[in-house]
Amino acid sequence: MKRHHTLMIGLSVALALMLGAPTRAAQPAPASSIAAARATPDARAALATLDALAAGRWAATTHGFDAAMRQGLSPEKLRQLWQQLQQQNGAYQGHGAAVAALAPAPYHSVLVPLRFSHATLGMLFSYNAQSELAGLHLVPAPPGGAMSRPVGAVAARLARQAACLRAQPVAVDSTGAVLHGTLTLPRSGAGPFAAVLLLPGSGPVDENGNAPGALANSMYQQLAYDLTCKGYAVLRYNKLGLAPSTGHGNDVTLATYVQNTRDLVAWLARQPAIDPHRIILMGHSEGGLIALAAAPSLKIAGVISLEGPGEPMARIIESQAIADARLRGASPARIAQERTQIRATLTAIRHGHGASLSLSGALAHNPFARLFAPAAGLLRSELDVDPTRLARAIHVPMLITQGGKDVQVLPGNGQRLARAAPQATLTRFPDMTHDLIHCAGKAIACVMPQRGDVLDAHMVARVVRWLDALRATPRHAA
Repeated sequence: MKRHHTLMIGLSVALALMLGAPTRAAQPAPASSIAAARATPDARAALATLDALAAGRWAATTHGFDAAMRQGLSPEKLRQLWQQLQQQNGAYQGHGAAVAALAPAPYHSVLVPLRFSHATLGMLFSYNAQSELAGLHLVPAPPGGAMSRPVGAVAARLARQAACLRAQPVAVDSTGAVLHGTLTLPRSGAGPFAAVLLLPGSGPVDENGNAPGALANSMYQQLAYDLTCKGYAVLRYNKLGLAPSTGHGNDVTLATYVQNTRDLVAWLARQPAIDPHRIILMGHSEGGLIALAAAPSLKIAGVISLEGPGEPMARIIESQAIADARLRGASPARIAQERTQIRATLTAIRHGHGASLSLSGALAHNPFARLFAPAAGLLRSELDVDPTRLARAIHVPMLITQGGKDVQVLPGNGQRLARAAPQATLTRFPDMTHDLIHCAGKAIACVMPQRGDVLDAHMVARVVRWLDALRATPRHAA
């Protein structure tokens, strides 16, 4: 499995801090190290921690944590997270062999595959120079692990919709790698079809919208099927470094993703089944920023931003973390401490070099620095980019959605974008979350979608109406 970056706007910072967040998809160390890892003290410690976790011995699980981990992960939080993992992925069934994994100095890591009834995840245990547990991360499973399968209402809906579409695998060369994905085409109607290129959010989110241990309701597959059954072709894909796509997910920048977008649009425009004058970029979360950056250089008919940022990423990260701290009842002193840690991390990233951030000095004990270190190169390219400035250069119709219960890209971002884009339409959904589901209760209760959660029906209907209106306009106007 190739590496993949940490940043996930689409995940709550609460989950990110409690489990260290999905970090780079752990790249196994050389074979000699893998063989040795089974007998190392770190491997034994990792399995002891996992056994305590699985047995519900929450206090014992924290033995060996460093100071930051003890502060951020109480026994009660561990209990809640373990229960959430099983709610999303099925009952825990055991673990595979511990193997050594690459880690930035001075850390050393051990990867343990976890088998749940509906998915296989990887848990990465990161130890500092004193052999204290300094990070506990969920990562994409080692090769051979299965992603979560749709369940409940999602599975039933996708099964019904499969009759109105045909899906074909896609492989597109881009930036020295191969992007693999799926193109869905309507079974009925005469082509060529208007096409939507779905640009995914941040982190190791696959073409279906799933991320190990976090997202499992196939939100992008749902969206693709919804739109294809209404007459639109949809291309969704696995980002660089996320198998089966090749490349390195950490060694990317915003410019890399923009070039990927250009290559995917060019591929779509060459397909006989696609109307090259009716290609629309649809970006979710970080994908919204990528759409804004790529759109001015492309011949496209429109742009859709689903919960995309309307202010620089540095502000998004800080406001997301502080909002989350308040939701979980953190004290003013704790909130001030986290704000200081975030700003120190962002400053270090801005002044750093290379794809990752070196963790030394105070940064070694900063949980935000550990969280974002593997994605430093990507973040450096995005932190201070102003989405409103990019939006001013987009002179095609643009639809912007803003969920009132989005705790990752806070309400207000959509309005900023709409004021800047010349042809923007802003639609608010008071009860929609960042991950596009309807939430009838408090936002904190819906931060992570459950495996059977279907997309917000009002949002889907609004997107379809906007696409229909765009398709009805004369080509020269688009």
